[in-house]
Amino acid sequence: MQNSIPNTNIYRKFLLFAITVGSSSIAYYLSLSDKNIWLLLWIAPLPICIYALKHSLPSSIAASLAVSTISNSAMILFSPLPPVVIKLLLIGVLPQAITYSVVLVIYRYIALHYKHWSCSLVFAAGITAFEFVSSLFSRGGSIGSIAYSQTSNLPVIQIASITGIWAITFLLSIVPAGAALAIHYHRKKYLKAKCALFPLGLLLLIIGFGLYSLFKPVNDPAVEIGIAAEPITLDQYMSVASNKDPQQVSDLIQRYTEDIEELLQSGAKIVLLPEKTFTISDQYDFLNRFADMAKRNNIYLIIGMSNKVGETFYNSAFIFSPNGELLQKYNKQHLLPPLENKYTPGTGLSIIDTDIYGKLGIEICKDMDFSHPALNYSQEGTGLLFVPALDFHYDRWTHGRVAVMRGVEGNYSVARAGQWGMLTLSDNYGRIINIKSTNSANEATLLRGSLIPGKGSSIYSRFGDWFGWLCIILFVGSIFLCFSKFKRNKMNK
Repeated sequence: MQNSIPNTNIYRKFLLFAITVGSSSIAYYLSLSDKNIWLLLWIAPLPICIYALKHSLPSSIAASLAVSTISNSAMILFSPLPPVVIKLLLIGVLPQAITYSVVLVIYRYIALHYKHWSCSLVFAAGITAFEFVSSLFSRGGSIGSIAYSQTSNLPVIQIASITGIWAITFLLSIVPAGAALAIHYHRKKYLKAKCALFPLGLLLLIIGFGLYSLFKPVNDPAVEIGIAAEPITLDQYMSVASNKDPQQVSDLIQRYTEDIEELLQSGAKIVLLPEKTFTISDQYDFLNRFADMAKRNNIYLIIGMSNKVGETFYNSAFIFSPNGELLQKYNKQHLLPPLENKYTPGTGLSIIDTDIYGKLGIEICKDMDFSHPALNYSQEGTGLLFVPALDFHYDRWTHGRVAVMRGVEGNYSVARAGQWGMLTLSDNYGRIINIKSTNSANEATLLRGSLIPGKGSSIYSRFGDWFGWLCIILFVGSIFLCFSKFKRNKMNK
């Protein structure tokens, strides 16, 4: 009988540990993966925060490491991404897990020793600071941020026009951290109320701002935009990219010609095609055909192509005017290693100032995962950004929603053409005007819609990542408090 009691306690502790890790991991996975059950992310940190406040330091560290490792690994391993990309992503799982554990431990220490309603700030500032610092050095930019899960949560994401995505991450962290404190201090009435009301008040304030932004009247004229993507297998794509079969290339150009004419008949004035649709070089220069296409249909035509200049490759996008003139060429700045190692990154923006549509800008696919050049376009007053892209099927919305959020940050509308992904039109408030998947298409996927350009320029594009730096200061300050308290306790002993 005496031996059964310790065994029972061990079993209960293990069961509680497993339930905590399992519930948090599943909630993180379902909200951040392509399942995109975004509401779950508001409660995903709650079980682990409650557990850390009630259990020992070693148990808390083990639980936080497990939650971060399991949820992040599952998102990577359950995705049909190329093996080389999966390997690169898995390298970052352990540093993420360690950082998540450090943030939780500091939150736990301050909450248990200071017992103050503002302790939830520590967890939120730590998670946000880590995401922000990672975005500055990561080859993936900010694509790993939990903020992108909220793209469909329109009232909340409007704050990105002021703070970037960082306030969204902060909010997603402070709400469950505050709720955990309220549960932990349930016997202290006033402390419990303050712990819960502070994050709730912040959430309501941001929702209020978001609703105000969304319901502001807009009377500006719309632009009629068309996007086309022809179905193509990987083998066909590689064949076209290498120009091995001139007839196959010619047939694809003809199909796109017919798509453009169909979009024109439905009212499109600007047509966008995906990334690296063709490869041009000294031997195979199709620019005249696309210039004629734009002139014949009296449209602006934007098309992504591999561009070989001598022995140098660029991932480029070309824009042709309605009179057939090549107005601008943009070279992709953020390349995807190792799949784009042969390409040379570009520099600078491509902005076309039109009398009718205002300023038009171009980025390519992965460029949108980074704050720049996206914010540079906003600073120049660009109202409409065109993004040729090439996705991996699986990440069609996971990747596409990043571009939607960039539009909110920079106050511009976005047209994105994702081959093997999504064709998307979104306005400067993140509202999806029209969207179609190219994944299951046996014929051309055509999308057309009316898109009102944004104004360009926002508080965020003017002042940059001020909120990210503020979170670093808050978190570093909390670390200083931890060490000061620990030092005093040691001296008293």
